[in-house]
Amino acid sequence: MREHPYYWDDPLKERFDITIDSIIEANGYTYVKILENVVKPSGGGQAGDRGRIEIDGTAYEFMDTVLLDNVPMLQMKDTPPIRGNAVLAIDMVWRGAMMSNHTSEHLFVGTVKKKHPDIELGRIWIDGNRGAVELEGRSLTIEEVLEAESQVQKHIEQAIPVKTEVTSARDIDESVRTREGVTSKHDIIRIVRVGDLDSSACAGIHVTNTREICVFKVVDFKSRDKDTHIEFLSGSRAVESLCCVYNAALLRKYSYPFELEQLGAVLDKAKSLQTAHEESLQKIIQLMTDGPHKEQMGSIRFWYEYLPGMDAGSMRSVMKQLPEIERSTTLLFAPGPKSSFILWTKSMPKDASYYIQEPVLELGGHGGGSKESFTGGFADVKNALDLYQQLVEKVRKRISGI
Repeated sequence: MREHPYYWDDPLKERFDITIDSIIEANGYTYVKILENVVKPSGGGQAGDRGRIEIDGTAYEFMDTVLLDNVPMLQMKDTPPIRGNAVLAIDMVWRGAMMSNHTSEHLFVGTVKKKHPDIELGRIWIDGNRGAVELEGRSLTIEEVLEAESQVQKHIEQAIPVKTEVTSARDIDESVRTREGVTSKHDIIRIVRVGDLDSSACAGIHVTNTREICVFKVVDFKSRDKDTHIEFLSGSRAVESLCCVYNAALLRKYSYPFELEQLGAVLDKAKSLQTAHEESLQKIIQLMTDGPHKEQMGSIRFWYEYLPGMDAGSMRSVMKQLPEIERSTTLLFAPGPKSSFILWTKSMPKDASYYIQEPVLELGGHGGGSKESFTGGFADVKNALDLYQQLVEKVRKRISGI
C-alpha cells in the first residue's frame, strides 16, 4: 500500500484496480472497505469522492467516501455482491469541480491575506457544487471582497502551476499556511503551492494549473463582527450562474427597457420603489383607521376601501396591520381588468363566506376562504368602481340582515 494517497500525486487518474476487503452496515448505510488508498474521504473541510465499482460489467455506485474509525469507506448507493477484485472509477466531474473549488479557496484566501495578514482562516467547506469559507479577525467590506475576486481571476488567467510536495512536519516554516494543531497531529505534511501566492499544508485535491479553474465568482457575502463569510463558485458552475443572472436581466430588458450597463441603477430604483410602496401601505392603514369608509352597524363595524395599485399580497399585509376590533367585517378591493378582493371578519356570528360568497357569484366573480376570511376576484372588469360599489352594498345588506 502507498504511504500516502494516490490523489496527492496524480488527482487526474480515474480508474484503479482494487480489492474489496469487507462490506458492512452502519448508520443506516452500506459501506465498502477497499485495500487501496485511491479515493479522497470527506474531511478537512472537503467532501469525499464519488464514483462506481465495476464487477463483471456491472456498475455499483457510491455516493460519498467517509472515514469510519479512521478508515476510508465507500458509502454505497448500490451494494456489490462479493468481496475480491474489482475496478473503481472516480466521478471526475465531481472530483474536478472539487479540485477547482479547493484551489480557488487557496487563491482567494492567499490574496486576502496578502493585504490583511491579521486575517485567519476559519471553517471551510468544499464540494463539487460550491465552496464556502469563514475569514476570522476582520470584517471585510463587499468592495474588498470583490477586489480580491478580481485579483483571483487575474491569477487564474496567468496559468500559474500548482505544485505539491510531501515533507516532514518538523520542516514546515512560517511561510506555509497551516491550521492550528496540524503539525502536532501529523508526522508527514503535504504542502500545496500556488506559485508565490499561497503555500498551505493541505491534504485535499487540487488542479495542476490555475487556468483549469477558468472562472471564479463570489455568490454570497455576510460580514459580521470581526469575521466574514464568503460563498463562491468556480469553473463551469460559475459560468452557468453568470449566464443565468445575465439572461434574467436580458429577458427583462424588453419588458422594461433599460441598458444592461444601467442594471445597478435599475436595482437602486426598485429598492426606492419598494420603500415607497411600504410607506404607502402605512399611509393606507392610517387612512383606513381614521378615514370615512367605515360604518357602525349596530354592534358591528364595517370597514371597506377601494385600493388602486394594490395586489392581493399587499392587501393581506394591510389587513394584518389594522387594529383588531371585536365584531367587525373589513372589505378591501383592488381594481383592474382582473380585480381582487379580501373580506376579513372578527367575532362575527357567521363564517366570512356568508357575507360575501353569494354577492360575488351574483356579480360574476369567484373565491373561497376559511371561517374568518374570504378572498377572490373578477375577470374582464369594465367598470371596477361600479363593481366595488355594488359589492359593498351587497355585503352591507348581508351584515344588516343578521
